[in-house]
Amino acid sequence: MAISTAKAAEIILDNAVQTHEKQIQMLDLVDYVEPDAGAMQNSGNFIWSNVQQHAPIISGWDMTGSETEIIEETYPSVLGTPKNDMVEVRIDDLRDEGFWKRRGVESGLKQASELNRAIAALIANTGSMFYRSTATSGYDFIAEAQALCSERQLADGAMYFALNDRDNLAFGSDLAARQTLQGRPEQTWKTGQIGQNIAGFDVYNASFLPNLAGGADPATTVTADVSLKPEGGSVDATTGVVTNVDYRVGTIAVTASANYNVGDRVTFANGGTTVKALALTDKTDTGQAMTFTIVAKPSGTSIQVYPKPIAADDAALSTLEKAYANIDTQILNTATVNRVNTDASNKTNIFWKKDSVEVIGGNIPAGYFKQFGGMKVVEQTMSNGQKMYLMYDADIKTAKASWRLFTWYGITNRNPSANGVAVTA
Repeated sequence: MAISTAKAAEIILDNAVQTHEKQIQMLDLVDYVEPDAGAMQNSGNFIWSNVQQHAPIISGWDMTGSETEIIEETYPSVLGTPKNDMVEVRIDDLRDEGFWKRRGVESGLKQASELNRAIAALIANTGSMFYRSTATSGYDFIAEAQALCSERQLADGAMYFALNDRDNLAFGSDLAARQTLQGRPEQTWKTGQIGQNIAGFDVYNASFLPNLAGGADPATTVTADVSLKPEGGSVDATTGVVTNVDYRVGTIAVTASANYNVGDRVTFANGGTTVKALALTDKTDTGQAMTFTIVAKPSGTSIQVYPKPIAADDAALSTLEKAYANIDTQILNTATVNRVNTDASNKTNIFWKKDSVEVIGGNIPAGYFKQFGGMKVVEQTMSNGQKMYLMYDADIKTAKASWRLFTWYGITNRNPSANGVAVTA
């Protein structure tokens, strides 16, 4: 039975959307926003967003001269390029409706898999928390992440943990035996969920987690005292142009950066004493070494890390700036840089606060495309808010039909201090 081109297009898109929604896992576990399309076009497809402010507590009765300003830290969210499935076939290949259905299913599966992989890879490559564990109990393994998050006063809101297949094989029976999903709907298992509220995390199995490259500690040292401060956007006094600053990045001068990998987790030690992490709100010393992720190597003698190290004892900082401190003491000249991902390669497990990772969705004026000669476009908004598009056309000279199915999004680690990696020893 013949079908109309509109019907055929709907078959592809419907099957792609249905498969995508069944396979999606990570998007539902992070924040999703869709900025104003016109604003994104005018800004070059990126947007600056604000993060939580910090305020100092100042003791005393007379506050004359003690007032502070407000530092509004920012980070950029970038809308990437569309993820496409572009197909061209001869018209006689389109006689079987099942042909369209099967390709729609495959397109949706690949789109969902790519999004899952990309979100997981971002956390694995840029999340700053890290630990390497010899625990044999699944609960104990995950509880280390809970301790890190609680010490840093991050454990509010939804928290998630994803286990790779091999570690799930080792820990899965222990976690499932805790009956944290007793009475669960069957849909829960379809998302790969292993358990709820295990050491404060909803735990999932994820086959798309990447490896983390590492190796022996390169034993580099810092070559200058690190004195970094929180910065808000600045306004040019003459032009009025606002210049924003990415609050996450700190640049540190070192003797040599060549032997480090982007993605390495490192700690710093002054005279053999590690620089410690502080609690977010009350600045309590957690007693645990602060871990950082190398996100770039601008030169052979510098590294860039997430998060920016801001020291509570830095005399150069104001009272307000110290309210943003995340480490107990300055990283000093000759401090050692210590790589802590010491395996040559290890499969990652990841953990994160839901609001620490953000996916921004892009949209096109699909209706305008319908006005162009021959071209058609259909779209659907999925249950998670993301849009999927299908454009299609045909050429009578070649008797070929073509279609382009795509999604459009960008992923941002907006708070790398609230997500990270765990590996087994």
